[in-house]
Amino acid sequence: MNQHTRCCPVCRGDHTVPLHLNTHAALDGLDMSYRVARCVSCGFVFADQLPSPAAYAAYYRSLSKYDIAPGSGDLSVADRLRCDAAVAVLRPHAKPDARIADLGCGSGMLLGALKAAGWSRLDGIDPAPGAPHQASQQFELDCVRCGTLDQAATLLDLAATDVICLTGVLEHLPQVREDLEALTAAIGDDTRILVEVPALERFAHHSFEPHGEFSLEHIQYFSADSLKRLFAELGFTSLSSTIVDLPPGYCDSLFALFARDPATAERSAPTATNDGIKDYIARSEAMTRAAVARITACPAKTMMIYGAGSHTARLLPRLIEAGESRLAGLVDSNPNLRGKRLGPLLIETPDALDRHPDATIVVSSFRSQQTISDALRASRSNPVLTLY
Repeated sequence: MNQHTRCCPVCRGDHTVPLHLNTHAALDGLDMSYRVARCVSCGFVFADQLPSPAAYAAYYRSLSKYDIAPGSGDLSVADRLRCDAAVAVLRPHAKPDARIADLGCGSGMLLGALKAAGWSRLDGIDPAPGAPHQASQQFELDCVRCGTLDQAATLLDLAATDVICLTGVLEHLPQVREDLEALTAAIGDDTRILVEVPALERFAHHSFEPHGEFSLEHIQYFSADSLKRLFAELGFTSLSSTIVDLPPGYCDSLFALFARDPATAERSAPTATNDGIKDYIARSEAMTRAAVARITACPAKTMMIYGAGSHTARLLPRLIEAGESRLAGLVDSNPNLRGKRLGPLLIETPDALDRHPDATIVVSSFRSQQTISDALRASRSNPVLTLY
């Protein structure tokens, strides 16, 4: 387990109670394992022992999936709902000529939605090298640059920006408090900040991937209370806050819009701890044990794993611990992962399945399990094993 220890990003407290050890198979030599804990002082849930900031920088630079996007007409229902929610939150607070910057914009999905909604003064940055090309190809945007959050003030005129968007960003940042302090010092007094994060209150709201919110990348777990408290300590008040329902398999999203208000900088009350995190962890563990048992009980002589994401990164250590030795390979369609290793397995393209016509294919995905298994059964004679 990684030992890069940090204090609570919300209240700066250094006393935590451990909740879960989130062990991942090393990806391209990067051990992205961490410990989930709760701050004793304020109740915030976060990873308090994690990889170094350099490891995260290396991951997002070369292994990210966020610069790989479908065509704009092929966005998932969940992504459309997220974009629609962001537009709805901004409409009462951002004029049509407002200058909006999306920091951590990925392939430009939200910027494309903002453009379609009538805003035209748009900027975006993302650490993934392919992000500018994808934004141009998928959403006809020429406003995206490659860069990290700490480079935003150099790449963009933040003081003249009316709205900063941080959607699906804050849960990722290993130095989230420091990054937000630098960002809020660089923006104008009237700049608003739109935030979207997975809603901790909804982690176990409906059908969910076991430990799915403890991905390779998610290291902060915000409730509405804890997000409000973090921004209060930075001198911001909430103008709007809502939780948006997403389809089963996705965690519901918490959206909030913040404006500077120095009066809120006084320390607020501790956040509530009845956020359901212990129930989520217990139910996730039961689902994981059942998935491992399903694999070990399979009579196949050899197995191939389909999917090299966080689900497999969590699953592989459990299979190795269980003594599973029949894994012949691992395939994934993400071009950024090809030729890399996840634990002991080389990540290859799905064409590698041709070399193993008799192997059982283990579909290592929760959200895309049905789509992947249907496609495999329609195109191959291999037995297919689903886990949920």
